[in-house]
Amino acid sequence: MSIQSPTSEFSQVMEQQQAGGMPDITILENDIQQKIELARQETKYLYSQIDKVKSKAHDANLLDMAKSVPSLKKNSINLSTTLTLKGHNNKISDFRWTRDSKSILSASQDGFMLIWDTTTGLKQNAIPLDSQWVLSCAISPSGKLVASAGLNNNCTIYRVSKENRVQQSVVSIFKGHTCYISDVDFFDNSRVITTSGDMTCALWDIPKAKRVTEYANHLGDVLAMSLPPHNTENSSNLFASCGSDGYAYIWDIRSPAAVQNFFVSDSDVNAIKYFNDGNSIVTGSDDGIIHMFDLRADCEIANYMLNKEGRQEKEPTYSSVSTSYSPKPMKSPHSLSSMYLDSPGLLSLDFSKSGRLMYACYTDIGCLIWDTLKAEVVGRLDGHSNRVSGVHSSPDGLAVCTGSWDATMKIWTPSTM
Repeated sequence: MSIQSPTSEFSQVMEQQQAGGMPDITILENDIQQKIELARQETKYLYSQIDKVKSKAHDANLLDMAKSVPSLKKNSINLSTTLTLKGHNNKISDFRWTRDSKSILSASQDGFMLIWDTTTGLKQNAIPLDSQWVLSCAISPSGKLVASAGLNNNCTIYRVSKENRVQQSVVSIFKGHTCYISDVDFFDNSRVITTSGDMTCALWDIPKAKRVTEYANHLGDVLAMSLPPHNTENSSNLFASCGSDGYAYIWDIRSPAAVQNFFVSDSDVNAIKYFNDGNSIVTGSDDGIIHMFDLRADCEIANYMLNKEGRQEKEPTYSSVSTSYSPKPMKSPHSLSSMYLDSPGLLSLDFSKSGRLMYACYTDIGCLIWDTLKAEVVGRLDGHSNRVSGVHSSPDGLAVCTGSWDATMKIWTPSTM
């Protein structure tokens, strides 16, 4: 079925109007609306057919396969605050560990990025930003370059100097996005990837100071991205993104088109994270549900959500969670469920070194710790006086860091018994 574009039909109307044969505008509008509705119904039908095909091969899920695995004891997660990093004067927008786990880069809306020594808690460097409206930051694998991006639509690359700890040099300012940059990360020491509210992701070459490739499959703001762990086979070419269109996309940087996609939710998908082996991703959305997708099986294998009773309590009841999951066809992208409208949205996700624990930051609950195999909440990182804006595990697996709107960060490590 061939559908003529509304723009083309409008052009024909204008030509007929100039020729004196003006058709009824109302009839034309109704005709276009009917064609749009017909296209939506056809899309909905195709989604259902795809779901039926996938469901035939989806004969198991993570929670069923882990039934024989013993649950973690409720009080066995003995993480306690080792250091509180104080120095910013406004909200912590974003922060990242260095690969050696010895330092943390943080960005705040006070107009500075700071580099912290994670052993002593002392500041190592201060980088004045060209814009205080920063949303994301990143540090290169070598630790010699840092990046900031935010509401000014630009990504700025700075060179970190060990001699001069305040005045840092600007290497490049990447301009090209037409809306805010929501996330940035270094693909390697010479390339960065950005995601933007203009519905695109972009790969930038630092030495050449130019954009290499644009990725534009999203139909809404791109809100977050994740790179595979650097020691996995997929780390050289792939990255994942999510956005307000409710989708998660897997990209190969060598192609401008997405290589894989998953419908996640009818609400905004704010957080995405690769699992430690690089073969799975988890997403967190405004409906309060965490979804885990296996890239090899091309389907969802688990979900994690607090039930309504647990969500409404001031202190969440950790045992009061939903663990039900069945390999049925995923819901249509056009069927909005109202049961999660009052759920706390997710802001950030990460895993422990083993992958057994998943750290999840919610908008009004804080940071909860999930048992990924049993879909049970087994702990909480509690200590900030304002919203927890993010959580990241150290690459060596020995610590976890949380950042907050209270202008502090806390480093959590296992407490000695």
